[in-house]
Amino acid sequence: MVSPLQAAIDFLKSFGFFDIVLPFILVFALIFAILEKTKILGKEDKKNVNALISFVVGLFVVAATNIVTILRDALPIITLVLIVLICFMLLVGAFHADKEFSYFTESRFWKWFLTTILFVGILLIFAHFIETDSGETWLEVFWEFVTKDFESGPVVSSLVFLAIIIFVVYVVGYGKKDGGS
Repeated sequence: MVSPLQAAIDFLKSFGFFDIVLPFILVFALIFAILEKTKILGKEDKKNVNALISFVVGLFVVAATNIVTILRDALPIITLVLIVLICFMLLVGAFHADKEFSYFTESRFWKWFLTTILFVGILLIFAHFIETDSGETWLEVFWEFVTKDFESGPVVSSLVFLAIIIFVVYVVGYGKKDGGS
């Protein structure tokens, strides 16, 4: 026997709530918040224009069913990553018994380390759900390229180039600060 809650979820699925309404609301809210925060269209009050642009972008996203499928499949996994992060912060916060734990006031290393890990994790999650024309996911294509061609020139040279870029950004952005110009 199906519970009333399961019947309600099944009704919402058949109605298109998860495929049309929720993705539209999510995209609309995110685009509207970004436009309001950045004030990209000007300093004066442009809520109507921001809402209109957000509405149109939301409709375009809902019309592209492959994007909705990727969002529908990837967001639960990203939510799981967020829950793992919160559990990690709870564990770290347990060792800060006398003071408040904040992600932004901890050492710069941990902030950048966790941010990098989360960013790479989210990229891998989306790469797992975006498929090529042949049906393989981008993650499978990337993994096959790396495992077959790791010792070849493109992979190693790309990693060396990435390491150099990270080193230069670190030295320029976080090197010794002197009081001069």
